[in-house]
Amino acid sequence: MSFNHGKKEMKLRELLNIAGIKAPASLLNPEITGIEYDSRQVRTGDLFIAIRGFKTDGHTFIDPAIRQGAAAVVCEVKPHNQNIPVITVHNSRKALARLSQAFYDTAILPFHLTGITGTNGKTTLTLLLRELEKQAGLKTAISGTLGFLSDFEHGPFSERTTPESRDLHEMFHTCSRAGIQSLIMEVSSIALELSRVENITFDTAVFTNLTQDHLDFHGSMDRYFAAKIRLFSQLTPEGTAIINIDDPYGFQLFTSLNHKKRSCSLQNSHADYHFSEYHLSAEGLKGVVHTPDHTLSVEAPLIGVFNAMNILQAVAAWMEHHSHIRPDHLSLKSLPPIPGRMDIVRTAQHGTVIIDFAHTPDAIDKILKSVREISHERLIVLFGCGGDRDKAKRPVMGKIAEQYADQIIL
Repeated sequence: MSFNHGKKEMKLRELLNIAGIKAPASLLNPEITGIEYDSRQVRTGDLFIAIRGFKTDGHTFIDPAIRQGAAAVVCEVKPHNQNIPVITVHNSRKALARLSQAFYDTAILPFHLTGITGTNGKTTLTLLLRELEKQAGLKTAISGTLGFLSDFEHGPFSERTTPESRDLHEMFHTCSRAGIQSLIMEVSSIALELSRVENITFDTAVFTNLTQDHLDFHGSMDRYFAAKIRLFSQLTPEGTAIINIDDPYGFQLFTSLNHKKRSCSLQNSHADYHFSEYHLSAEGLKGVVHTPDHTLSVEAPLIGVFNAMNILQAVAAWMEHHSHIRPDHLSLKSLPPIPGRMDIVRTAQHGTVIIDFAHTPDAIDKILKSVREISHERLIVLFGCGGDRDKAKRPVMGKIAEQYADQIIL
């Protein structure tokens, strides 16, 4: 999906030069009016970048892209007998990221950029932080599993948690023009591995947790972790890392990271951000948060211990961004229900339905444990686990559901 706000033009040689991509001296220099990696979206004057996907290879769509009007092509394997400029590169995904940044002029962003990574909690955390930023009077947008949400535009910006680099930079360009002051985005491990956020610097980076997921892609937990922590190498020199040290991988990241960092914990009172006390009920959470130099009360309409950490990290990221603000109380009671995240539906028959996106063993364990802690009524669990890419999750999730449920509908 494209924003399509305004039209840009740039000569091919200038574009390549800004992106740091060498071009032959004999290369023609057409006007480039857009960048595309999907041949179906190519329009006359576009630069087509052929990237390799999970199921298809963009190199097989070079001819269709040219028929659609592509003015030039960037690829890893040069096609035969083409009468338009063709630039070969070692890694077309990295080239896509750098060319998109050059075309949309987004090397320096006029807003605070927060990147959130981890297996679970990213979406809830983005919405919590968005609510806090709005309370501070900032024009704020988010990008992630729920799409792109802002005061000026809503909609499913991408089918991916983190859009392709071309779409990201178009989004940055649009946010800049709209006067956005804070953009909060979910950054997936796959996006980090596939260079979708190549050459982007973040003002704040948050690590939530790491549990089994995407092992079909990464191959092992160690490689999954290695992909996640790439985000923290892309912090600005003044940027801050917010890390959940209750998670073993988070603790490992915190102890090894040589950058400004803040620890968050529900268990360790020596952490930079921790609760001295908190109370969970069916209505939500109330607690007292200790920061490196301040204490404040917090309330939010979210249930579950795992949401206590989400709230804590949102407060930490917000406080580090606004070091001049020291409130005595933060209320998130105005936070609207988060779609598919402990989404409570009351029924006429006096039962309660909770809809949750839980799609990993850790997530389903935490949500069912939280429900059991606040209710002793009969618990029916209706769930599925396609797991088409990570089939190993299926039996584990089934065993967890059996542990908590009175009845399972699979």
